[in-house]
Amino acid sequence: MNYDKPEEVCSEVINAPTPIEVNLNLEKNTEEEKADSTLFKQIVGSLRYLCNRRPDICYAKGLVSEFKEDPRSSHMNAARRIMKYLKGTLCYGVLFPKMALRITHRAIRSSDSMLF
Repeated sequence: MNYDKPEEVCSEVINAPTPIEVNLNLEKNTEEEKADSTLFKQIVGSLRYLCNRRPDICYAKGLVSEFKEDPRSSHMNAARRIMKYLKGTLCYGVLFPKMALRITHRAIRSSDSMLF
């Protein structure tokens, strides 16, 4: 992969269209195969950090983080899906035009002056 061109990176990745499957029901299943607890905790910790920049993953992160103490394979698969979603949406962003920033700044300034 050529990381100099982000549009090529996004097109080459097999990604997930959403951070978590629709109507996914994760349970504490003791019969399911155990997942690597250390790796799972590292992934959840990374996702917690990323929630500050990517609020679209907050719900999915909260769902998988409930199972940090005893992760199973379905929990790890859900965490991996979030990572695939993130990898596939590297090229997404929010554009704030300069005019919008001026309006916001002016609105904040005028509301502050009304308080005093």
